[in-house]
Amino acid sequence: MKKAILLFAALFTISLATQAQDTCRVCKPYKWEAGLLIGANQNYTDVHSDEFYLSQVRPMFGAFVRRHFGNYFALRGQVAFGQLAGNDMDEPNGRWDYRRLKFTTPLTEVGLSGELYPFGERKYFCDGTFKRNITPYIYGGVAAVFTNPTVTVQPGGASPPIQRLLDEDKAELQKTAFAIPFGLGVKYNLAERWTVGLEAGYRYAFTDYLDGTSKSTTSLVTNVPKKDGYGMVNLLGSYRFGDKDTDKDGVVDRCDACINEKGLRKFQGCPDTDGDGIPDKDDACPTQAGPMALGGCPDTDGDGIPDKDDACPTVVGPASLNGCPDKDKDGVADKDDACPDVPGPKSLKGCPDTDGDGITDAEDACPTEPGSAALNGCPDSDGDGIADKDDACPKTPGVASGKGCPDRDGDGVADDKDKCPDLAGLQTNDGCPEGYVNGVAPGYRTLSGCMISKAELDELSFAAQGIEFQAGTSKLKTSSYKKLDRVCALLQRCPDSILNIVAYNDGSSSASNLRAAKLRSNAIYAYFLKKKCISKARMTYEGKGDEDPSTPYTTPDGKKTNTRIEFQLK
Repeated sequence: MKKAILLFAALFTISLATQAQDTCRVCKPYKWEAGLLIGANQNYTDVHSDEFYLSQVRPMFGAFVRRHFGNYFALRGQVAFGQLAGNDMDEPNGRWDYRRLKFTTPLTEVGLSGELYPFGERKYFCDGTFKRNITPYIYGGVAAVFTNPTVTVQPGGASPPIQRLLDEDKAELQKTAFAIPFGLGVKYNLAERWTVGLEAGYRYAFTDYLDGTSKSTTSLVTNVPKKDGYGMVNLLGSYRFGDKDTDKDGVVDRCDACINEKGLRKFQGCPDTDGDGIPDKDDACPTQAGPMALGGCPDTDGDGIPDKDDACPTVVGPASLNGCPDKDKDGVADKDDACPDVPGPKSLKGCPDTDGDGITDAEDACPTEPGSAALNGCPDSDGDGIADKDDACPKTPGVASGKGCPDRDGDGVADDKDKCPDLAGLQTNDGCPEGYVNGVAPGYRTLSGCMISKAELDELSFAAQGIEFQAGTSKLKTSSYKKLDRVCALLQRCPDSILNIVAYNDGSSSASNLRAAKLRSNAIYAYFLKKKCISKARMTYEGKGDEDPSTPYTTPDGKKTNTRIEFQLK
């Protein structure tokens, strides 16, 4: 028993090493087998010989089901029927002639065994096709053995068994016993679904009653009963089953990468319509044969670019140009090159550009001076969109209506001729809006037409000059509320006015000074919001420094708050 365990451990180690070296793993179908066995047994009980002799051999037959778990292990359940028999008189050396016992018993064995295939149970080529092979295995498991022995004492023995002990054996007879089957086998995979095998093994039974005797045949010297057993040699044949093949292509669904399409085994059940050795699912051109290097697509001109990606499939060309030739080697395919015999940049369709301004010499109005395409290749020094050759003010940005001279308010009147350069007006009124006289505005008009007169604007300016803040803070003095309320009334009369509040703080434009100015303009902004003078969307505020000593608030009489407020209507 110990030797059997050591053998099993050694073969199990070999199987692990073999599995680790199995670099070609192929899906193996049909995990189940059903089969028949036929064989013979020889008993090794108290009524036996240590040597083989034919009279002890009895036929066995049965059926089995085998379930594979991977390629190295399987479970087999089987049932076998036959007889066990032994006869002292048949012992070749006459050892047991003095006893003259014989027995026969029907034998039924129901067992479950594990099978270990150290070199793998089946072999497949890497393309998935079946390979016939012979493979050894070891097995071991548990079994239930059912017997009903008949024991006979033949006459003429010099020292037959004691009848009392025979009677006790009969009274204490065990007809059912557990056994451990183990052994070696070899299996031949004749076809993908058919196998034959030959195995030899031993059944070690946990009983001394397989031959119907125990006490009557136990040595008087040791007085220790010996466990019975029997050896078996079986010839097995089986059929594999258990996997579905939906598309009937000979590749079971479990191993089929294209379950609903008939295909080839070497492509895991997937078709290869064009027969180029690349399955359709991996073939970029499944109906046109082509090399694997090009994804199964043809290459008519042999330039290494498949026809489907080759812009010139019948003419050799580099991959960088999608397979098209380039005679002047400028990186522009001849078919796209407007100047195929003269090198030129790709951006200009292969035509030359002497001044490098991105405009071909043929279309460049100034071919030796870099310029913009919008100006036909001519320069524009001031960047106003008017070529220097047509610009009356080439060093100062301007507009076309002013022949290249500036027009800040965009009213079509150049600044040097516009009496209202920051206010769009009429060309017929020297660039000033209607109603202006010599550049002077009569009042303020909103988009809706609401008019704030010049007198009201003066009142607005006067109110701004009287706004005061508490020293060192952005908090309004209460004396300023009445002036702000008057401004509020004007804004409420024209609600679509756009107001910008500017606070000028004494001194330079330092960060702290600007922040203080902005906080004070924000205080007025908040007051107007609270009073609902004007919507938030139509009002802005800002703070500035003021270093101009001519401003009123910097004079001795104007330094009450160090801040000057200005309301700007836009």
